[in-house]
Amino acid sequence: MSLAATWPPSQLAPAGFFVRTWAYLVDAFLLSLVGGAFPFLVITGNSEQIVNGQRVTTGAGGSILVALIYFVLFWSHWGGGRTLGMRLLKLRVIREDGSELGVAGAVIRWLGLWLSFVTCFIGVIWVAFDSRHQGWHDKIAKTLVVYS
Repeated sequence: MSLAATWPPSQLAPAGFFVRTWAYLVDAFLLSLVGGAFPFLVITGNSEQIVNGQRVTTGAGGSILVALIYFVLFWSHWGGGRTLGMRLLKLRVIREDGSELGVAGAVIRWLGLWLSFVTCFIGVIWVAFDSRHQGWHDKIAKTLVVYS
């Protein structure tokens, strides 16, 4: 039986581009609060640069680590497939077969999200035009974002 013949399952409604964007913006705001301070509080391997005659400390590695932990934790079965932004907007990420996403699948989805971002956001914008509302990261990880 083809997947197209059974899509969408009657109990699942795929979330569209705009609601997913709002959920991600909530997550990005929260991560900017935590991830922005994290490198200065915990990571001691920050690099220093001179910018306009002033010493500037950078710590992007800490922010990336915080984002990785945040998304993998919440997208996986440990977090019920829902980040805090997704909880607010009643969304969750699941595997295409309807089961919960494991840790390895969440890591793959997070790496796919980075790929979707570095290609001028084309992989994320894809959600708006895909019949199943899947971005490249969803297709790579074989996931769906649905209303819960």
